[in-house]
Amino acid sequence: MPTNLDSDTMEQEGVTSAAEQVTMPSRRRFFAIGASAAAALAATQTADAQTNRGRTNPFGPTSPVGAKVDASTDWQDPLLRLVRRITMGVTPEEVALARQLGYAGYLNYHLKPDLIDDAAVEAAVLATMPMTLRPYAQLVGAGVDSNEAQNQLSDAALYRAAFSKRQLKERMVDFWTDHFTISMNKVGVRKIVDDRDVIRAHAMGNFKTLLKATSKSGAMLVYLDQNRSTRGAPNQNYAREIMELHTLGVDNGYTQNDVAELSRILTGWTTGGEGGFAFSSVNHDNGAKTFLGRAFPGGTTTPNAAMQQAEGEAAVQMLVDHPATANYIALKMARWLLSYTPPQTVVDATAAVFTATGGDIPSMIRTILSAKNLMASPAKYKRPFHLAASALRGMGAQVANVRSVRQRTDQMGQPIYFWEQPNGYPDRVDWWSGLVLGRWSYMADLANRNAATQTRIDTSLFRTPDNATGVLAQIDG
Repeated sequence: MPTNLDSDTMEQEGVTSAAEQVTMPSRRRFFAIGASAAAALAATQTADAQTNRGRTNPFGPTSPVGAKVDASTDWQDPLLRLVRRITMGVTPEEVALARQLGYAGYLNYHLKPDLIDDAAVEAAVLATMPMTLRPYAQLVGAGVDSNEAQNQLSDAALYRAAFSKRQLKERMVDFWTDHFTISMNKVGVRKIVDDRDVIRAHAMGNFKTLLKATSKSGAMLVYLDQNRSTRGAPNQNYAREIMELHTLGVDNGYTQNDVAELSRILTGWTTGGEGGFAFSSVNHDNGAKTFLGRAFPGGTTTPNAAMQQAEGEAAVQMLVDHPATANYIALKMARWLLSYTPPQTVVDATAAVFTATGGDIPSMIRTILSAKNLMASPAKYKRPFHLAASALRGMGAQVANVRSVRQRTDQMGQPIYFWEQPNGYPDRVDWWSGLVLGRWSYMADLANRNAATQTRIDTSLFRTPDNATGVLAQIDG
């Protein structure tokens, strides 16, 4: 079932059914669909089939006629497994690139996204989603349609995921967006700045730099009420989540007293007139604190703002340096890229790389995605956003206006940037498996899109010959 999984068959990897994998009741269930159903729907679309062949798409990739990955053998090939894991979906062009570069060369190529020419995609974003590139001051105030700005951010997320040549970066943007979750319902257009200047800027950089950037993100400070935290009334939300969800992991090396003390250390961290970080000396708790065993003596009777702010910066650095952080980030990244239950040896090796490099993200990815590790790992179930992007890629979509497709994507249950809880959309098969209606509906809608001004799908790959037997042969091939 290539549409839902990053392999072509679950059985050959020993992956159990969703019902067998569930160990706890899911809080809610969303819908799944098999690729065979989507392909069968695609087979009903015959109008203008020939006109799609080989057409150059100014807003997306070309889908060469007849280009096809051999489903019967590709899961046995470590190179093709790598393509599936580090992209949002297999395309003939991506497979050709991987074969040209080889395993190590292809991985290295994607580990250096700044060297990959993505000008065409960024030009399309500038032309059709320009509000995502504006500074905060131009996203607020009279005459600015904040709802349109937020829609453009969601549109850009799906568009880049589907068509960016920097595919591993897009996978990691998806990962860090959940790791440092911020609901746009609460922060509005501030998330545009956070996505651009924090998550995307550092997704393939260094964890320490990323953590420090998000700790001073106006969107994060508002989302977790840090902007309301003052001396005498410290708010513990951000202090708790930066330890529980961003660094150490729940109940891993800290106490409730550490939460309380860190919240005091961070008093005064707030937002300024431009929507970004600001420090308020008058709101900082200048008393002595003890955090994770370290004494913070506090200021003098005439506090120095730089020294006060430095307390918080030192505390954040302590979290980066804590061995629990290396283990927590290593485990979570290995789960994302490799397996829901990665081997402890892989986690330990990745944590060691985190410690040795100070949190270099590409180095950790390289450790996780060795050919040996990848060949020993089973398939993973695609979450709705990943499924939507992979369908656009795999079906050679020509997308001139992504809005309507993105809105249908949201209906599968994963509207990007709108998870309300600070723990991010789950990366668990039991959460996303269940009834098929939502995914079926999305695929049925996508397979029947044939408007050059909106979205056009190339179904010819599923229809050679153009009958039910031919479609099944293409799926099974």
